[in-house]
Amino acid sequence: MIRSRVSKFVGSSSVVMSACWGALIALVFVAYWPGLSGPFIFDDFGSIAALGNRGGVVDWESFKAFVFGGHSGPTGRPISLLTFLIDANNWPADAWPFKRTNLIIHCLCGIFLGLLTQRILLLLRYDRRNAQLLAMVAAAVWLMHPYLVSTTLYVVQRMAQLSTLFVLIGLYFYIRGRVLLPVNARRAYFMMSSSIVMFTGLATLSKENGILLPLLAGILEVTIVASQRNTAGRLDRSWSIIFLVLPAAIVLVYLGGRVFRGDFFDIVPPRDFSIYERALTQPRILFEYLQNWFIPKLYTTGIFQDHFPKSTGLFAPATTILSLLAHIGVIALAVAKRHRWPLFAFGTLFFYTSHLLESTVVNLELYFEHRNYLGTAFLFLWLLAALHRKISATRFILVCLAITGLLGGFTRYSASVWSSWPNMVEVSARKAPMSERLQAQYSVLLFRAERRAESIDVLNRAIERIPGSNALLRVNRLASLCQMNQLSPAQFDNEAFTLSQLPYDPRLIRAYTALANSVVNRECPTISSAQLTSLFTGMLDVPFNTMPGSIQYSQVQYLIGFAHAYSGRSEDAVAAFNESLSAKPGASHAMLMAAVLASNQFGEEALEFSRIALADLNAASESGVAVAPVSESDIREFQRRVRADINAANEADTAREER
Repeated sequence: MIRSRVSKFVGSSSVVMSACWGALIALVFVAYWPGLSGPFIFDDFGSIAALGNRGGVVDWESFKAFVFGGHSGPTGRPISLLTFLIDANNWPADAWPFKRTNLIIHCLCGIFLGLLTQRILLLLRYDRRNAQLLAMVAAAVWLMHPYLVSTTLYVVQRMAQLSTLFVLIGLYFYIRGRVLLPVNARRAYFMMSSSIVMFTGLATLSKENGILLPLLAGILEVTIVASQRNTAGRLDRSWSIIFLVLPAAIVLVYLGGRVFRGDFFDIVPPRDFSIYERALTQPRILFEYLQNWFIPKLYTTGIFQDHFPKSTGLFAPATTILSLLAHIGVIALAVAKRHRWPLFAFGTLFFYTSHLLESTVVNLELYFEHRNYLGTAFLFLWLLAALHRKISATRFILVCLAITGLLGGFTRYSASVWSSWPNMVEVSARKAPMSERLQAQYSVLLFRAERRAESIDVLNRAIERIPGSNALLRVNRLASLCQMNQLSPAQFDNEAFTLSQLPYDPRLIRAYTALANSVVNRECPTISSAQLTSLFTGMLDVPFNTMPGSIQYSQVQYLIGFAHAYSGRSEDAVAAFNESLSAKPGASHAMLMAAVLASNQFGEEALEFSRIALADLNAASESGVAVAPVSESDIREFQRRVRADINAANEADTAREER
């Protein structure tokens, strides 16, 4: 009786449901609000800073260069880049509008998750009122979950958000078409075909794992729809092959091909794991993903995840085989019980399918929270449905309010941590003492706060504690000691020898450049430019660092040229810079070298590299390739200033000769 009255109240009016949804969205904004004031971080700069490459996106040419010039994946992700123009059209920009738009997209994902969930429940013959209630609660739990904070507030992860949004919309229209199949087959197939083609395209152009939409529709078929086969009707075999089976086969063949690559068992820097080791590690990572979802934490380490230890064999560690067997068991149970427990089977298989690209054999980083943004969408649904059946409606609503309130509180705290970079680093550093990148960031934070002794202590402890070469920590320690004028020549030489024997990691270019600048600026006067040069030239003894056309070879040669330039050896500097450009040509790269040469009074050489930059820029513009973050006017102005400096130096020399 009570259940009937509460359900009647909840579902009696679209106005009531709209009000409930409005209140939910408002609460999501309240929970996330502190995090909107946070800064851009890491990959944000790589993708969004391109807004300023041509003085802003102000015309069709600059629009094309930005939207279609992405480098974040095989597609360039133009849909995601297009949406960044909602928030700014130049760089530097304020992060707040970008994070606000991310939060709006998060809410839209929640709304379409609710609509899709309601359609699924109606297909399973839930009455409309209970379907509406369960759908809203399921969406509320997902929207409020703190594990999604890092995806929502990390601006560049709008790519994952948009891909998820289009997948959810595509599945929503797919299931709307699917229920029409018994009564209007032509309209049904048109709607299903359109949703698969259109939204797979939009999702994939937002982020590549959007290509999984047909597979996820297939999961919907073999679980939810299959449990209602008597009333839902059968799909046409040819249609199924074209729109569901063939896309699945393409993905599986692609993944299978990576297993048979020659380097499957090789560790290829900058990764410190092989694809084989990555595949072995993923069962443990998936287990941790699920643990963080079902047992939420007040705050996780978010974007800092390099501390997760890899698996080197099925029993190294033993949790590898245990996790793998557990996943196989859960998947087998879901498949076996897909007709009796369709919601459990759907949520489970949806989770694993959504991880096919990013959590298997594609050589990405081991662990990132944003990979769960789509996969977790239905994990709680079967539990909520079971709870709804077991207890009264009043208790169900009270329990759900308590759960979402608790999750909202956790999210509010996590968002407050994301409100500033120092907060993020300091809180995360305590939680992840084995993260090399995080401890390096924490030491930089302390150093800039004039807590220099503490900064060095953090680096020393991390180098002792964290296994591996710890190149980033070692380079940062050298740079810090140099800036404190506490770096001895012997200590520099010892560390330089260690670093030069390692495969070069292109991600450390900023750290090495900072060290080089500290030395040439005489912040540690006991260290000579010759010692700096020896550090970089020694890297050429490592075969990996000399692979023709590689980014590591280009960067090592650039660093060598930098050191030679500040040692006054212009010919050696030019030779190294030419080698660097031959490996990785580009206008901005050439101008960086020109600036180094000009700073050391090698004006004619600087002009030559600026002419190379100008030629590269014009060639790229004519071929339609994305232009570099330097314009022709910038290069012309640089040339004008260098010629003026050359003329001034010549006049000074003439005046001295006359005297």
